Amino acid sequence: MPTVESEAKVKTKVRFEELLKTHNDLIRERKKLKKKIGKSGEKLSNLEKSMDLRQ
Repeated sequence: MPTVESEAKVKTKVRFEELLKTHNDLIRERKKLKKKIGKSGEKLSNLEKSMDLRQ
């Protein structure tokens, strides 16, 4: 019997992949911020608050 995915399952899979990509992008951005903070001496919480305001 051929394995055909239902439309709902395909949509769920696509949405999950989008969320995973977004999550990975956010993690990557946070790592960049931590590197910048290490160099500048700024507090992480201040930078995260400013990022939250932009979104």
